[in-house]
Amino acid sequence: MNSKEKRLVLELCKFQNQNKSKLISLINEGYANAEVLGELFFNRIAGIAHGVLEEANILGSINREFRNSISSFRIQNIERNKSFFKCLKYLSSILSEYENEYVMLKGAYLCPTYKEGFRTSNDIDLLVATKSISKIEKALISEGFQQGNIRNGIFIPATRSEILSSKMLRGETVPFIKKVELPFMKYLEIDVNFSLGFTSDNGKAVNEIIDEGRRVELDGFSIRVPSEKHFFIHLCSHLWKEASTYPWVKMKRDMSLYKYCDIYFLMNQMSVTLAEDIIECAKKYNLEKECYCSIVHTKELFDETSVIYDFVLNKLNTVDPETINLVIYPAEKKIYKYIEKSAIQRLFSKNRCNLLKEVGEWNR
Repeated sequence: MNSKEKRLVLELCKFQNQNKSKLISLINEGYANAEVLGELFFNRIAGIAHGVLEEANILGSINREFRNSISSFRIQNIERNKSFFKCLKYLSSILSEYENEYVMLKGAYLCPTYKEGFRTSNDIDLLVATKSISKIEKALISEGFQQGNIRNGIFIPATRSEILSSKMLRGETVPFIKKVELPFMKYLEIDVNFSLGFTSDNGKAVNEIIDEGRRVELDGFSIRVPSEKHFFIHLCSHLWKEASTYPWVKMKRDMSLYKYCDIYFLMNQMSVTLAEDIIECAKKYNLEKECYCSIVHTKELFDETSVIYDFVLNKLNTVDPETINLVIYPAEKKIYKYIEKSAIQRLFSKNRCNLLKEVGEWNR
């Protein structure tokens, strides 16, 4: 992609503080093309792009095939979310006996918070204290959930080795899956996380996040989610765990734009008071690096000039800036480093692994 095509993709993500004149200029120059369209779908942001163009009142100036494609994607998002919300209600009822032992993460809160059709989720993520894992697992199994993965639309049960490995190396269980046969959602997948990183060595932080959880009212039911500061910190932690892990880089699932849209969404409505709470909490949990790296990349990708970004980053000034260039491979105990420093260039690279060089051994 050329630089203007890349810029258009990123401008079409900016559903807050959009630059209408820049959008119009890029569209009039003919950059709303098939390659840009492909990136929107690949990064799961076509619904956002539709909303950006609609709100800027320039949707009609887009090529019909481009316009119809992103319009259909947003409509599908809306219908898919109807199924997702049914699943949220269902899971909330299953876990009603464990009110103070879990919180729902990421899309469970964000999908109904974004504008309609902007975001979807493929699964429901739970954060569970280590002491409560077996109870939550039994509750899910009693409802017909099985551990495994969906491959090519087919459920594949997990082996005992895979179940143990996931807990040891990823800080989460193998997904719990049940066939639900809802529109755009054949299976319901539950990811049970018990750590903010690769291991369970931050149990105190996990317990505090769960203890300070809150109820959020949706349409006719409610879900339990982390406090605002904890939700943001977890989002950064989860994003950076994937962005800095070699297998995710290899799968090209490390820098999906919708993940950075989440940080952008929350940063641009963040008060100074909340920012200060996040900074204090990140330092307390030793998660400054994760917050710093996620925010730095978001700031670059969205060309953000809001003072809240610099305020938070300046407060996290103990983080080594080189951290943002490091990638680890836990299973192989290797450390890699990006030779390409720009987040934009990394994002649009056809093969990000080619931008890495091995620089040492990883020991946890």
